[in-house]
Amino acid sequence: MNTTEPMPALLEAYFADLDRALIGTDARERAETVQAMREHAAEMLHRYGASEETAERVIGDFGPVEQVAAAATPMPAPASAPAPRSWSDIWLLVGSVVSLMFFVFPLFAIAMLVWAIVRIRRNGGNRTLQKAALWISGVSAAFSIGMFISHVVHAL
Repeated sequence: MNTTEPMPALLEAYFADLDRALIGTDARERAETVQAMREHAAEMLHRYGASEETAERVIGDFGPVEQVAAAATPMPAPASAPAPRSWSDIWLLVGSVVSLMFFVFPLFAIAMLVWAIVRIRRNGGNRTLQKAALWISGVSAAFSIGMFISHVVHAL
């Protein structure tokens, strides 16, 4: 069916409203929906005559624009971006692991713990790396301090 024939102004306004209502939907479905509805309207106008009464009848068959738009598939959400790679967070994690391996240096573990807390409070960088570094350095500091206290108690 040829849809290039002029339609009554009422139908053109309906299709313009429909096109605006379908902005947040899948682009392909949007184009197919509007095209199919235009073809149906052109067929009805050809069958019953291009009058305002026919245009109102066609719009009545289609239903409200909001109802048609609600039945359309929403536009797919963009894929979430991976967490940013922050070199300072990577070095923070490496330092925390090193502090756990060399637990005899409790000041290094405490420094990594403080650095992890500062990075987390700034709300920047890779949160996963920061939290991992926080836990590892916390365990390392606790283990180092525990070993120190154990050594002092046994020396008495």
